[in-house]
Amino acid sequence: MNDLCMILTATDDLEGFVFSMESLCEQSDEEFDVLIVLGGENETLMAKAQEYCDEYVGMRVYGIPETSVPQMRNFGVKQAQTPLVGFIDGGDYLAPDSVAAFKEIYKEQKADIISPRLYNAGENEPFYEQWSDLLATVSHADKLDTALLHTLDAEGRVYKKKFFDLYSLQFPEQPILYNASLLAACVFQCDASLSGAAKAVYSRRHGYFSDGVAPEAQPGEATLKIAAGFFDGLTDTVRTLLTEETGGFDGDETGFQEILSVYFEALTERFYRRFWYLTDDDIAMLRDRFEAIGALQTAQRREKTAKENADLRMPSMYMSLQDAADLPMVSLIIESVDGNGISDFLLSLYNGRFPFFEAFLRESLKEYVPERFRDAGNLHYLPDGNFFQNARMNAKGVEINVKDLAPLDPKVLCELSVVKAPKTFYQYLFASKRKKYSAKTFLKQKGVSMK
Repeated sequence: MNDLCMILTATDDLEGFVFSMESLCEQSDEEFDVLIVLGGENETLMAKAQEYCDEYVGMRVYGIPETSVPQMRNFGVKQAQTPLVGFIDGGDYLAPDSVAAFKEIYKEQKADIISPRLYNAGENEPFYEQWSDLLATVSHADKLDTALLHTLDAEGRVYKKKFFDLYSLQFPEQPILYNASLLAACVFQCDASLSGAAKAVYSRRHGYFSDGVAPEAQPGEATLKIAAGFFDGLTDTVRTLLTEETGGFDGDETGFQEILSVYFEALTERFYRRFWYLTDDDIAMLRDRFEAIGALQTAQRREKTAKENADLRMPSMYMSLQDAADLPMVSLIIESVDGNGISDFLLSLYNGRFPFFEAFLRESLKEYVPERFRDAGNLHYLPDGNFFQNARMNAKGVEINVKDLAPLDPKVLCELSVVKAPKTFYQYLFASKRKKYSAKTFLKQKGVSMK
């Protein structure tokens, strides 16, 4: 029997599925099982999966009704017959030496959970996640290890199957934080040990430029409550753990303060990355949470948090969507006359970090605007006649003319938000920062040519 079974979940993305399968077929260590779980009734995808199963030993495929990733993973775990189970989602990639690295750590460290490096590869700057890199180098991670707490929701980990069997653990059937919930249950409730596998790399594709978040995972009252509920439960667990270990709890313990920092960052991401997907009630809920977290943080930790988020003006800046529309940081005057590229460009703005802008377009281009944002309060449609004059007259923020509609990296507007320079310099700064953070420029600096 092999030591490891990789469970691959996919729904309807044939190209992404093949991409992931090829990464499994190219592993340097071939002694592992592959269990494919397909959700829905995509006959083309099923036929392709069956081709792989016919060609390779140790591969099986199952088709189940349209369902969520957690449900598909739970189904796959029940079918697995190996000591270890790992997970990969269609469209993601496992580097060639990863399986060998997982098995090596399993034999050497006897770890219950093995964590790889996490590489984010997408439409904007690719990068290795800092905390995942740190965690991948440790032989035994403490429960309150900073890197562990900052990678609760990371992908690509391998687990001993016994935790699913002995403790009846499952990925919770929720749209977000199902990775974090399972890991927290293993580490804090089941006392699982965790080791890193620096030679294993899980590459996750993401798209900040596209509206790529599934509707059920979009920020809103339901998902905000899931996130807040998870972290509220985790802070209670850590408080109990520290009390049992030391006989008391003061609230300034490092582990507890680290959890609060992670909690704050998780909500900050939802506020600043997905602001335009929220309602005013959602924004109010987030503000209340920020205030509650701040009340529990020590003065030193609050100062550290503010420093780490120095590129943001913090959640009190805008109290509502209308506030953001009325008080934009920049006013983007889009010079396009044919609509080509407008949709992707606008999505990169709305999905960016610190997306507080207004944009002026010609009336004839409204049909090219993503439907979700077509009537947003920060978009203004003006007649073609005297377009530039009217745009400049109505602009409330710093004016920037946009000719190049290539999608923006999420950092561009974020960095512009804290720049102290004369308004006449912003056009130059905008152009230089978008060039600095383009994927092509980033890879060129790393010695990689990108056509």
